[in-house]
Amino acid sequence: MKKLSLLIAALLAVVSLQSAEVNESSQLFGGVVSGKLKAMHILTDKTNSFTPEDGSGYLATLKYVTPELVNGLKLGAGLYVNGDTGLTGWDDNKKNALGMFVDEQGKDKALLGEAYLEYNSDKFNAKIGRQILNTPLTTIQWSLMPNFYEAAVLSTEAVDDFSFTLAHINRMSYGSRSATDWGLIGERTKTAGAARPMSTQSLTGIEQANFIDVGDAAVGVNTDGITAFNMKFNGIENMTLNVWDYYAYDIANMIYLDTEYKLSIEKGMKLTLGAQYLNQTNIGDDLVGELNYNMWGAKAKFGNKKYSTYIAYNKSNDNDTGGAFINPWGADPAYTSSLFSRNAYRQDVTAYKIGGYVTIIEGLKLMASYADYGKSKTIGWTTATATDDATETDIILIYKPNKAWMFKIFNAIRTSEYNTDAVERKMNHVRAIASFTF
Repeated sequence: MKKLSLLIAALLAVVSLQSAEVNESSQLFGGVVSGKLKAMHILTDKTNSFTPEDGSGYLATLKYVTPELVNGLKLGAGLYVNGDTGLTGWDDNKKNALGMFVDEQGKDKALLGEAYLEYNSDKFNAKIGRQILNTPLTTIQWSLMPNFYEAAVLSTEAVDDFSFTLAHINRMSYGSRSATDWGLIGERTKTAGAARPMSTQSLTGIEQANFIDVGDAAVGVNTDGITAFNMKFNGIENMTLNVWDYYAYDIANMIYLDTEYKLSIEKGMKLTLGAQYLNQTNIGDDLVGELNYNMWGAKAKFGNKKYSTYIAYNKSNDNDTGGAFINPWGADPAYTSSLFSRNAYRQDVTAYKIGGYVTIIEGLKLMASYADYGKSKTIGWTTATATDDATETDIILIYKPNKAWMFKIFNAIRTSEYNTDAVERKMNHVRAIASFTF
């Protein structure tokens, strides 16, 4: 725990030097310093070979962005440290949550996840280097250590009512939850954010918190990376339209689009309507074989700041071959995804989800959702076929007393589509999370 102790000491030293004012506490040598301490602990789950019953992990981050050096140029760097809090029972015959950690048995591991040069002007923005890449097919829910990408990104709003983004990704680093994306969530279907196991799961698996070629991440072969292009249109009042194309050389071309329209019903109340489409086809050397995947989605949300409710739908196509979405690089735009279920990316799935939240008192929010995923035709766990609909119920209580502190407890009740009487694949997972941000 030496690295954690040193980093916590550094973070506390920085905090102690700052005043209580947010805009003052973020300044250091003319630049901006920020950080986070986050811990999560599994309280309980079912006792079977499927669910993680035990795990207690942390993430400590420290980031610095320089003041403007010259003509809109800045440098940024972020250090991330992940490991076991010391409360995980690695030898107590319980199934451990590998998705909390990036090293074997929760050993402390540090990564310079962000290291970039950034340029900003009135019409153009550019960023090159290691970064968290917030695009539809590179953004996935993460628990502690996130995924990082080595990329060059250029964006502009020089054309009225439009914005454009061009990006090229060479390498990526898998975060802590990638082990869960391959196993518990993905069930070895290659559809949930990782297409290969991690080194904590297999002797030939991928080392987490380590930058590798994006082709290696997908199929174990280096490629020319991924080129992505985005066009966003907001020329119609209350409406946005996003179109993305991702060209992963010799692997796949992926097209994603979504649109959203907001209607004001009465003071403070809004109805938001959304639609989405995702397509994947094989290209070039076809390193993952034939791909022929399509998914459609729709969503309606109604509410205000105090309460909200929504209903969502996704449908994936049915093909003789290539009907599932190969998802090696961390993607999860589907409206119906849950904490531990991303079944909409499998073959021939009709998925529904309902949910919402209510603000109990200021700073205290209760969220709940229920999702049903129709039986897919995708083979899981190497040989398993679906026996019934997969379902998941999520109940989340969040307390945020101020901008710095956040406390959360959630209960995820899930049944896998591969559940059988012989092999129980069910969850009743309760986890507590706390974080401090500055």
